[in-house]
Amino acid sequence: MRRLALALLLVLTAAAQTAGARAEQAALSAPPSLPSATVTQREGQDATVLRIDGVLTPEVAAKLDTAIARLPAGRPLLLELDSPGGYTNAGYAMIDRVMAEREAGRRVATAVRAGETCESMCVALYMAGAQRFAAPSSTFMVHAPRGLATGTVTLKSTGRMVDRLVSLGASPAWIETVREAGGFSGRTDFRTTAEALAANGSNVVTHLVP
Repeated sequence: MRRLALALLLVLTAAAQTAGARAEQAALSAPPSLPSATVTQREGQDATVLRIDGVLTPEVAAKLDTAIARLPAGRPLLLELDSPGGYTNAGYAMIDRVMAEREAGRRVATAVRAGETCESMCVALYMAGAQRFAAPSSTFMVHAPRGLATGTVTLKSTGRMVDRLVSLGASPAWIETVREAGGFSGRTDFRTTAEALAANGSNVVTHLVP
């Protein structure tokens, strides 16, 4: 009886250790949890302003979707951005929603204020605006997207990002400039100002504003 009890104890201990190891491995392999951006709304004289400050996450995409759904039909929208980027799937979902609103007839513009930034996935979202405003000193950064869990760059995800930027209006010549500077290699962040983007024919920034 004592031997049976000891055998059962050893089996349960081994099972617990195995379960613990699996849980630890799952925690190590899980994508990092990023804090979601804030989404705020105010009414301007000519448009509703939705402002996003921070990381683009699925929660932010859901908030944007809800906010847009509540807008009166035909009410113009200005999307203000100050973001380091975030989850690519969330960003693509936000772009698709904005483009659907434009196709339905809503006027949508985007903006980045002086001293603020639009980086990584934010640049593609910024380009979803028909008119794209930016202060000359605001900064933009593009690079090859990285997997959140692995930190790796793939040709597929990079190609998808480049294709989306071009489809939203980015000049192929500017894309090639970024590529030649290593901006899509995974080794370099291609950073520039709105003033430079407006001057070099990139068609990223369409209007410089104070």
